[in-house]
Amino acid sequence: MKSAAILSLVAAVAAVPCTGSPKYPTTTIAGIEVVDTQLVRDALSLIKNSGLNDYVVKHQIRSWLFGAQQLNNNATLKSIVDPEAQAITILLHDLGWDQSPDSPWTTKENRFEVDSANAARNFVRGHKDGKKWSETKVQQMWDAISLQGAYSIAISKEPLVWGSINGIANDYRGPGIFGINETIYNQIVAEFPADDLLYGTNETFKWFCEYKPETTYDTWVEGWGTYFVPGYDPTGHRQVDQFRTVF
Repeated sequence: MKSAAILSLVAAVAAVPCTGSPKYPTTTIAGIEVVDTQLVRDALSLIKNSGLNDYVVKHQIRSWLFGAQQLNNNATLKSIVDPEAQAITILLHDLGWDQSPDSPWTTKENRFEVDSANAARNFVRGHKDGKKWSETKVQQMWDAISLQGAYSIAISKEPLVWGSINGIANDYRGPGIFGINETIYNQIVAEFPADDLLYGTNETFKWFCEYKPETTYDTWVEGWGTYFVPGYDPTGHRQVDQFRTVF
């Protein structure tokens, strides 16, 4: 896997001093040292008090902790991935999962990845500290969130992009990857249980296929509609269907 190759390369040069990433105050959550800036605290407050389903909130927090520990495990990786930007990217990566009728983030016309990326960008641009971010950093955050369902593309992007995606991947794939061992995994899950992750994800993707099916046709979410949603039919909405009418 390309991501494994990247991390192996990083591990081989881990003795290189950290020089590229800004220094931030830190705190400890579930035994993991994490960035503790006002921007990160406000992002945490946002998701905890937003009305998002609890499984989404816990998923975003666990993913952040996994991502942060991946940086803590490797000095070189930490020197090329801004930990504050990684924190905001991961903590806000599923704002588009909000199913409330008056959601400030979820739209009928956008894929959930785009809704989430737009919401995160608006949060950063509207925050007094986020206004200090470069446009490059904001764009890479947007790219990471919008590409969360396109892992094979994301790992070919900038370090902030794949350095965030790998934290999210860890929550679904468990210990034994990206330097997260069972001890670390278990201490995070003990504080933020993952027993409802798969159920919640399944219910959310079914909801996308019911609530805004046009955004799921010809995407990786389409399968949830095909298997779980009565009457869902992507036929005629996929790229391949255009060719089937000709050949």
